[in-house]
Amino acid sequence: MKVDTILVPVDGSEGSLLAIDTAKAIAQKFDSKIVLIHVVDVGTRGTMHEFYSYDPVVEEALIKRGEKLLDKEALKFEGMKVEKISLKGQAGDGIVTYVDENPVDLIVMATRGMTRVRRFFVGSVTNYVVHHSKVPVLAIPVE
Repeated sequence: MKVDTILVPVDGSEGSLLAIDTAKAIAQKFDSKIVLIHVVDVGTRGTMHEFYSYDPVVEEALIKRGEKLLDKEALKFEGMKVEKISLKGQAGDGIVTYVDENPVDLIVMATRGMTRVRRFFVGSVTNYVVHHSKVPVLAIPVE
């Protein structure tokens, strides 16, 4: 299996950290490039944000938080090829769209992200990616 590029969605959760560790080990073995992606959900249709009014100040704060998170997680790949991507939209769709438009050989992500409550309302991002991705997804179980 060719693993030139590994995509790792990050959200700051415990699961995200496990996915980063796993992706790093794989990348070291195959000399892969790591692409860290953070998708900021700023009120896309079908989310809990529909119940709240749009606030550009909140959007900007979420974007800055995501960029800081990407910078922090990128430090874990010192000496390795790493790229940081920040997108706006629904997480699962953003990840799948990125993979459709860019060369990615493997996605490494956790089975559980930020909160269980959010997953209840929004649905599992990992489940969406597994069912819609055209590349293999390594889903790291989180208890």
